[in-house]
Amino acid sequence: MSSLEEREVGVVAAPGSSSAGMGVGAVGAAVEAVAGVAAMQEEVGIRREGPEPHPDEPPKKRVRVPDGESGKLEDRLYSVLCCTVCLDLPKASVYQCSNGHLMCTGCFIHLLADSRLKEEQATCPNCRCEISKNLCCRNLAVEKAVSELPTDCTFCQKQFPRSSLERHQKEECQDRVTQ
Repeated sequence: MSSLEEREVGVVAAPGSSSAGMGVGAVGAAVEAVAGVAAMQEEVGIRREGPEPHPDEPPKKRVRVPDGESGKLEDRLYSVLCCTVCLDLPKASVYQCSNGHLMCTGCFIHLLADSRLKEEQATCPNCRCEISKNLCCRNLAVEKAVSELPTDCTFCQKQFPRSSLERHQKEECQDRVTQ
């Protein structure tokens, strides 16, 4: 696999980056990941040159985005950080398979329970690698990044980080429904 392909699929962390260890610098890795998404997309996905694929060929995994239509950073992060099973942003813990595919807690537990009922080994829906409570780990950097993404209050339509939205809606919002 070439170094360009490794960067494209996220196999190798950049030398010296805090995301290589995922230990003490997990929060720094989350910030680095959020900041690096736009640059990485521009480097490997958006401005890729080459011949157009034949209409009978299967589509590439990355959809080419025309210049000037890359969208807001939040929108791009939603698609990168969402659960690969339900396609929603996780509300609590985020688990990842050995290849880095993300799953919310509900989907992860559902996959394990479903495979147990079928008496089969649970597998990641994306790459089919084996998953279990011992083989998968939480991705704290993604959890932190998701908690900081802005979301709209359903009552006043102002934007707040996901981590503080519930408190705002229950205690602070002037437009909330009270009894």
